[in-house]
Amino acid sequence: MKYLSYTLLTLIMLFTSCVNNQSNKNEASTGESLKIKYAEGFTISKTADYTCVTVNNPWKKGEIYDRYYLVKNEKITVPKDGKKVAIPLKSLVANSATYFEFLQMLGELDKVTGVCSAAWIYNPQILAGVKAGKIKDLGDAFNLDIENLLMLRPQAVMTSAYNAEDANSKKLTESGLTVIYNIEWQEKSLLARAEWIKFMGAFFDKSTLADKLFNEVEKKYKEASVLALKIKKHPTLLSGQDFRGSWSMPAGRSFNAKMFHDAGASYFYENDTTSGSIPSNIESALVNFSKADIWVGTQTNSLNELGQIDSKYKLFKAYKAGNVYNYNKRMNASGGNDYWESAIAHPDLLLRDMIKALHPELLPNYEFTYMQKLK
Repeated sequence: MKYLSYTLLTLIMLFTSCVNNQSNKNEASTGESLKIKYAEGFTISKTADYTCVTVNNPWKKGEIYDRYYLVKNEKITVPKDGKKVAIPLKSLVANSATYFEFLQMLGELDKVTGVCSAAWIYNPQILAGVKAGKIKDLGDAFNLDIENLLMLRPQAVMTSAYNAEDANSKKLTESGLTVIYNIEWQEKSLLARAEWIKFMGAFFDKSTLADKLFNEVEKKYKEASVLALKIKKHPTLLSGQDFRGSWSMPAGRSFNAKMFHDAGASYFYENDTTSGSIPSNIESALVNFSKADIWVGTQTNSLNELGQIDSKYKLFKAYKAGNVYNYNKRMNASGGNDYWESAIAHPDLLLRDMIKALHPELLPNYEFTYMQKLK
């Protein structure tokens, strides 16, 4: 079941797309724009009266997905092309566990009053809140318990827009609650995804802190990537595994492929010009990756377990050499995996993990944070 759930989550992150449920809003906000270095999915600008946060549509270039006018005084009049949101937020329902680490870094995790699928959450503070009854488990994010959500009366609901067009999500938008769309998963690099802490910070009136925290992460990421520039040999790399006849490979412009490059790996699809994923299968993987030196992103804890799923896995060079890794080092007893939560906010640690696997001599004293070699 754990393998199935993680694989489904991986496929969702790689494949999911949705149709924009907002009208094309082109009214420009005035004010000073905050510097966004990597992320393409949002912009922030400020005036004397409000902060304008715009979420760009990743599926329709040049269009806006949603816009929020953040005010400290609710009497302020804002343009009609967005939602007025009073800040700082006092309560928030988080439909995705990927928001927890950002909130924790900002010191705002205690504002979460509702979550989805608590059994698969890793964050100890959130789990303690659920156990104590302070945080409500609203069930599957794709089938949200709207009735209990309304009883919570949160100031806002933050969601990923994975399924914005289904009946359940339409009920959410029709409920009158403020829905904030966070689409960090559509970014094309780890630093771009991490920069969404600035998006989160704006809703808590902590833009200065968010900027400082991101700059620290960016600095550490760049320091790690400089290490990989020193190497002359680039080990070949294979990612993921087959699931029911389909093997999703990171596309050449995906954030995973960018990380492989920054870690000093040679990746078969590195010259591909698409983002997201490339559909494949185990037979094609054998043709293109059978001699790969390193294999990352499997969903098992041992080589024996992996080989039992499909004997063809034993034909890969990385399997024979025992150079196979998963992202399961930080897991709790119920199956919550911190890789899906805090790694998004700490790409520097994920990059160091990858460098350690590819070039252990570059980081002799570093201990893996999220990755571990299969037994």
